[in-house]
Amino acid sequence: MGAAFEQFKESLELANALKRLERDKYPNNPKINQQPFVKGLRGGASVLMVAAFEFFLRRLFEECISELNTVPVSIDFQKLPDQLKITTVFNGLSKALKGPTYEAPNPKIERINGIIAACKLLINEQIDPMTFSDTGSNPNGNTVKEKFKEVGINDIFTIIKQDFEVKWQKPVAHDFIKSKLDEIVRTRHVVAHTADTLNISRKSQNESFRFIKILAELLEKELQKHIKDIKKNAKK
Repeated sequence: MGAAFEQFKESLELANALKRLERDKYPNNPKINQQPFVKGLRGGASVLMVAAFEFFLRRLFEECISELNTVPVSIDFQKLPDQLKITTVFNGLSKALKGPTYEAPNPKIERINGIIAACKLLINEQIDPMTFSDTGSNPNGNTVKEKFKEVGINDIFTIIKQDFEVKWQKPVAHDFIKSKLDEIVRTRHVVAHTADTLNISRKSQNESFRFIKILAELLEKELQKHIKDIKKNAKK
């Protein structure tokens, strides 16, 4: 496992600490489940869990893409997957020209150095890992699919489904992985923006934690494999 996944597990422990506190201190029954302190602990765990996953997603792409610039591997830019080249060139230049997404752009004069740096990277056929790390603060199923598509992996959830079922220990529907992730992220959004915990149960939260850890592990495995193949096939 890489540094991104190890850091993810450490971050997930912060959320797990709230979950364990709620489990050990309060009995699991309908009356107690509606108490503010229980709802608060479960809501906090939900927010921290998704935050850990989003940070993992960003770090994962930064970590793996940076390997394409690592000496002594010399990559032929023209041999890279088409979508990875498109993302590198167009997203990289767009970010330099317009500034970070969802933020007010800096004055044009303050963007010039960034534009020059982005152009130098492209001229030297180097890839900026930060080009691939933007999640829009919304690590749902569509975001995950798009991030993997940007590096040349189409339909990531279909690709990992078989390995997921092995770790999940039962078959799942074709759209289960994406739908479950969307549900978890949607719950986090509601908690964060309205303080409504949607009656999160202990069972459903335990399942969500197990799901998100399995998903992160498989996403890392697939991206590492993809980058390894690129380094082999796009070698000068």
